[in-house]
Amino acid sequence: MRSPAFILAPLIIFSTFVGYFGGGPLSAVAMTVGIFLPAFGFSLLLHDRLGKVVENRVLHSFLEGVAAGVVGLIAATTVELAVTLVQRLPSLPAGLLVFVVALAVLYMWKSKMNVVLAVLGAGFLGWLLFGVLR
Repeated sequence: MRSPAFILAPLIIFSTFVGYFGGGPLSAVAMTVGIFLPAFGFSLLLHDRLGKVVENRVLHSFLEGVAAGVVGLIAATTVELAVTLVQRLPSLPAGLLVFVVALAVLYMWKSKMNVVLAVLGAGFLGWLLFGVLR
């Protein structure tokens, strides 16, 4: 079985973004707390039983299904956000350019700072393409 750790950081970033996109800074904080609180709560309250849960095949299978459902929800939300974004973009080719450049940076450059720099760079490119050079 592969570890789901690769999805943790993007999930938190994405949920914070969705909260901000949906309701502003307070919603972003609420979404972030909503992501962290259950994990910390379960770990603090059930740390002695957590090993038994992982070893239990029925619970393990259930949690695998829950994880698959969460990934499905993330995918559906991504598609919905993409459709909304495409409708609001002043220029689809320029938006795709920003997307492809950011994706290439994330894929080709492995660093702890690549996400931060990709977001800042995408913001800068958006500012240039949709603001200054428009």
